[in-house]
This record gives sequence, structure tokens and C-alpha cells, in this order.
Amino acid sequence: MNLYIKYIGIFFSFVALNLSCGNSSENHMLSKRPTAFGRINDVVILTDQSIAESKLKDTISYYFEAPYPVLTADEPIFDIRYMTPKDLIAKPLRKELRTYVLIADVADTTLETTKMLRQDLGEEKFKRAQTDPTFNTSVGMEKWAKDQMIVYLFANGRDKLAEVIRKQFPNVAKKINTHDHKNLSATVFGLQNDNKPLSTLVLDSFGMNLKIPGLYQLAMNKPNFLWLRFDSKELNQSIVIRKFPYKDKSQFTMENIVKMRNEYGKEFITTGSEDAYMSTNDRDLPTFEYTYYQNNAYTKEVRGIWETVNDFMGGPFVSYLMLNEAKSEIVFIDVFVFAPGEEKRDFIQQLDCIIKTASFPGVKKK
Repeated sequence: MNLYIKYIGIFFSFVALNLSCGNSSENHMLSKRPTAFGRINDVVILTDQSIAESKLKDTISYYFEAPYPVLTADEPIFDIRYMTPKDLIAKPLRKELRTYVLIADVADTTLETTKMLRQDLGEEKFKRAQTDPTFNTSVGMEKWAKDQMIVYLFANGRDKLAEVIRKQFPNVAKKINTHDHKNLSATVFGLQNDNKPLSTLVLDSFGMNLKIPGLYQLAMNKPNFLWLRFDSKELNQSIVIRKFPYKDKSQFTMENIVKMRNEYGKEFITTGSEDAYMSTNDRDLPTFEYTYYQNNAYTKEVRGIWETVNDFMGGPFVSYLMLNEAKSEIVFIDVFVFAPGEEKRDFIQQLDCIIKTASFPGVKKK
């Protein structure tokens, strides 16, 4: 899979080189820039040491390193590390990372991060940042390398800067996740691209387009029950799909979705232990729900922890209930991970990347 990412980088470098064959020296310089590298969820907090050692560090950590929802053990939303502008100069390779969040106090123009912000924004916008409290964020692309993003967060004073971090974090997190998507998709689908026979099976059985990675295999196919799985020595990733007639909005409650996954878990997902089956632990562990439209389909997402009754297996799950208005049906998709002793955040994100390709033919944008 890493080889696939490497080839993609070489391809785009080749394209950039050919585009620079005119007389423009600027294009020639751009073509020589390296391609940014780094893992998904890796974020460099670019700020001055005085900020990194102040109480603002607690604010930054509270949001960027908050627990990812929902895993069996705490893992942060992002893996952050701090750097100063001088750190970048000391080791130029640090300028080639994929994602930075620059945090600057515009009240102190002597700070190196503030100087960098001033240069990047330009004098007019920098003066606005000093006088207009509503102007507190910006995004820059490819400052030092291709496929690189810098999110700028700034305010006039430390207290105001803490408030900006608090208010802007949801938008910043969304931008980072969007920026990571290309690399995440390359990791998920890799050189194998998609499994067309399984994608065709999903379409024929459930009326849904879904891109399935090439390494996934059919684990079980029964009437109104499809189980797809990827297995390795340390990891099991599963996708379960079912469908039902659409009746009313009460089907989209979290309680009903948990009931749906418990029903199939008891009937189909067993272990080697006697009378063991999969269930949802929503009694003493948190369960979260989100509502949105995915590819024009109304969707309810539920996240939580699964466990086995009469056994000791467990892990994170995400359930999706999607409305196919063209057929008056609801499609239930459940993904879950079993990876004892392994960190699981990235594995759940990989499954979510697959499910985000789901769409229904004939469902139009409202």
C-alpha cells in the first residue's frame, strides 16, 4: 500500500515537471518542491516556545488530543507535536510535513510565529487580524511542499487566542480530516483498488453502490445478511449489511439502531465459546449518535463498543442507517474492529472511509 502512495507522488511530480516546461521560472521553482510526507492524523503545532509552555498548551491538548470517539482505550483525535519556526530552520526536512496548525498572538509582534503569520497573511490582512476579532483563522496550501496544509489560528492576546482555539477547533478538525482523505483512501484501497464482485453483490442485494477494498472477502451471505471481512494476524475488520422497509422516523433512533445490531449479533456473530455472541455495551460505556446527509441520503450514525456475551472479545463499532428514498428502504451498515493489543483509531477510520463511498442510484439532491 505504501508503494501505491509512492507511485502517486512520483506521478504528480512528473505532471508538475511537464507543466513547468514553459518560460515561467516561477513554475520551474514550484516543480522542484518536494511532496509533503506524514501519517494521517499527524499534526504539527507550530508556535513559539512561550506559548507552548503557557496555559494555552492545556487548551490545545484539550481539543486536539481529546479521546477519539469511541474506542476501548483512549486514543487522541490527532497525534500532535510542537515545533517553533527555529526548529524548522534547524532541520529543513521538518518543512516537508503534511499538516501544520500555526498558533500566533498578534499582540506580540516580536514572536517568530507572529512574524511568520505577518509574512504569510500580508500587511493588510495582518492589520485586520490585530483589529478585527472576527478575523482569526486562515488556511494556506503548499507553502514549503506539495500536498501540504497550514491552518492559521490567531488573536490579539492569549485569552482571546484560547477562545479562538475553542471555537474554531471543529472547523479545523474537519479541514485536517478532509486534507487526510486522499492518503487515507490510498491506504484503504491501495494497489488492489476495489473488489468489483463484492461491490456488485452489494448493489444487487441492497440497491447500494459501495466501493469494497480488494483484500476484503465474503465471510457470510444469507437472506438479508451480508458479512464482508478483512483478516490479518493482528486485525479483523468487518462490514455487515442488511435492509428493511422504511416505515417512519422512529427507525432512526439510537435505541432502534442498537437493537438492530444486537439482533444480528446474537443470530450470526458467534465465537468458539459455548453460547457466546456479539452484543452492544451501551449500559456502562458511552454511545454517540450523529445525523447528516451522505451522498444525498439521510443518515444516522451510532458509535460505541461491542463485546461478546460469555466470552472476552470486544472492540469499537460504527453503525450507519441510511434512507434509500428511491425504494422506500433503509439500509443498515455495521462496521466493527477486533484487534487485541493494537491501537484502533486508524482501523475505524479506514472502515468509515469505505462506508463514506456508499450511495443509492436514483436518490437526488434536495
